[in-house]
Amino acid sequence: MKKKSDNTFRATFGTLFVFWLLITWKLNWQHLLVGLLCSFGVAVFNRDLLLSREERPLFFGVTLGRWLDYVFRLIAAIFRANWDVARLVLRRDMGISPCFVRFNARVQKPLNRVILGNSITLTPGTLTVEVEEDHYIVHCITTANAEDVAAWDMAERLWQIEEAEKSA
Repeated sequence: MKKKSDNTFRATFGTLFVFWLLITWKLNWQHLLVGLLCSFGVAVFNRDLLLSREERPLFFGVTLGRWLDYVFRLIAAIFRANWDVARLVLRRDMGISPCFVRFNARVQKPLNRVILGNSITLTPGTLTVEVEEDHYIVHCITTANAEDVAAWDMAERLWQIEEAEKSA
């Protein structure tokens, strides 16, 4: 195992073991042993998928606050989009006008690009179809929705998090 991913490996192993304890809710030696072996096995089997130190986001001071802000704004956007799609679908005429929108985002880190693409897909009415470098193609349920996706401020927030990580 590479030295640079030891902390990530330990964190993954520990998280899996805590999850095992939460779902089994047993503290006898048999359950603990099986949990340790399964957690270790899954972490070893997936070690090539673990993020290196350079790839993973930095959670400290300013960036932690910005990540929390990002998550809360994403949750709010998901609720708003759910409401909008429900209103759209429950109308008699539905007003659906599916389309694709292409836009560029200044996000540099590959992980943050994936986070932005998944954030777009998590909001109902949108689906990230392709991410190539900083170029995104998104399918939207309405043309108004397409305009909103292209101007969504979440990409800018991820870029600001990247800039804060660089300065730290």
